[in-house]
Amino acid sequence: MTFFAYGIIKSWHDLNAFEIIRHPWFISAFLAGGLAQLIKMATIYFRTRKLDARQLSAAGGMPSAHTSLVTALTAAVGLTDGFNSPEAMITAGLATITMVDAISIRHEAGKHAKLLNRIVARLNEQERFEAEHLRERLGHRRREVVAGFFFGIAVALVVCGFWDFWK
Repeated sequence: MTFFAYGIIKSWHDLNAFEIIRHPWFISAFLAGGLAQLIKMATIYFRTRKLDARQLSAAGGMPSAHTSLVTALTAAVGLTDGFNSPEAMITAGLATITMVDAISIRHEAGKHAKLLNRIVARLNEQERFEAEHLRERLGHRRREVVAGFFFGIAVALVVCGFWDFWK
């Protein structure tokens, strides 16, 4: 058992962080997620004419950044290692869980927050009731997840296309 652990730890010195961050999987995933957040921030800016940097980490909105990230990862893995590889199957499972969570669980949690905020407002009319206002926009509508899905695939196609060109 000690020999096995030593073999794993011994190989850690070979781990090169630069190799990880310049890999097309990493670039595709984080570029797609980051660009999706920037698109949301820009959309809100053009609607309100106010720049709100908090939107870079906000949940909800068009397109889904979480969906873009996991879809780009899945597409990049499939494009580089084949869509029938074990890695592609794992990332497809992760992407599915992420998208279902965004549409169902987080969307429902947002509905609950909206209801709780209304209840607190009513209680405040009758008596002073101290409660923090809950964020109501947590999940995504289906179209936001679908947009994130296609955006993630597009980013992975571009990144992997350039990756093959520069190899």
